[in-house]
Amino acid sequence: MDNIVDLIKSMPDYIGSNGRTEEEIRQAEIALGITFAKDYRKYLKEIGLACFDGHEITGLTKTARLDVVSVTNEQRKQLGKVSLSWYVVEEANIYGIVIWQNSDGTVYEVAANTKAKKIASSLAEYISL
Repeated sequence: MDNIVDLIKSMPDYIGSNGRTEEEIRQAEIALGITFAKDYRKYLKEIGLACFDGHEITGLTKTARLDVVSVTNEQRKQLGKVSLSWYVVEEANIYGIVIWQNSDGTVYEVAANTKAKKIASSLAEYISL
């Protein structure tokens, strides 16, 4: 599926929120000093926050543990070696694994004391793994 929104909504046990405004998305990018990838931006605009099949994808929310700005800032403190142009897509909560995405859409897996490993070329590819 090319459409990230349709893909996420088709996942088992999908629970989603309402989309976010362009201004909310822009403010999050400014707060992080990054530009979100096109697919993540579309996800934020049309869904805002989603959980499915044991995954909790960060979004824009007042719940700090799922908010992309809060989670990314916290992970940057803990894993200082991660590029400041990346943002957290998901905290796996297994072995300290954190899933990051950069502005071109590439998705990486990072865990404490390990190098970043590319695991997908897009958010849709990551979700489809």
